[in-house]
Amino acid sequence: MAKDTKFLDAFARQIKLSIHTMAPAKVVKYDENKQRADIQLLFMTVYKDGTKEPYRLLEDVPVMFQRFKINKGQPFTAIINGVSQTVQVEQDLVYTPFLRAGDIVWVGFAERALDNLTNKPFDPEFHRTHSVQDAVVLGVLQ
Repeated sequence: MAKDTKFLDAFARQIKLSIHTMAPAKVVKYDENKQRADIQLLFMTVYKDGTKEPYRLLEDVPVMFQRFKINKGQPFTAIINGVSQTVQVEQDLVYTPFLRAGDIVWVGFAERALDNLTNKPFDPEFHRTHSVQDAVVLGVLQ
């Protein structure tokens, strides 16, 4: 019975290790204009025989950004250089990411292939699921 359990445990572990959900990564290079990063995953690939190796460099990974709406057209009070000022925002504020080489970021992996991503529902066309090829940088950890 112990051999059966060992086999099933090892089989379940291999399946789990092939499904990518989220992982820490290090920024190697960042293009602020394109909001794309080259990253190195910090987890290693683990094979059936127990050997490990780093993942290859993931290039041109999209970096998530935030857009905020702050009472457009409505004045609010802000302190600027120690002086209280009335400010009025005329357009939405977009916070674009700024990453540096060496930053540790949190990366998510899409459920299906992102190759054909548009603003409309689409058929991913490829059979990849939870693949490191479909990474998105979600935010900075440190």
